[in-house]
Amino acid sequence: MAQNEVTIAKMVSLEESKPIELPETFLEMLRPKDADGSPHAVMILAPSTKIIRIIPTKSPKVIKVAIEIGELSPDFLQELGIVFMKSKIKTLYSTGLCFTQESCVYEGYIDSQDVTISYEELKNQLEEIKGVSKVQITELTG
Repeated sequence: MAQNEVTIAKMVSLEESKPIELPETFLEMLRPKDADGSPHAVMILAPSTKIIRIIPTKSPKVIKVAIEIGELSPDFLQELGIVFMKSKIKTLYSTGLCFTQESCVYEGYIDSQDVTISYEELKNQLEEIKGVSKVQITELTG
């Protein structure tokens, strides 16, 4: 990658029978710089924008946190941030707030290595946030 480039790109064909292969330059950029790094990543597709993100992770497991908000309070994001900060959780990616037909939804992806409390405890803390109607925690492995 040249020093003044912000992005690198490659055209690919989206054919069902042909897997997309990442070019070596992409893999070099995604691989951890240290010898102890994990060669894992989470791949996230946002159907509304059709954008795919590939985010390197420290471990082979990622936690997806999906929160349905029945009634959105002005302090929701602040309270969510407090729960994550207290537990020293850093998100790899989050959707922000997405409005669906029935409700408002937040999704966040967390490297399992960064989760310092039990999933049940995290779920309980998130369910205590005003306006939250449902919390689902899913473990993704690869």
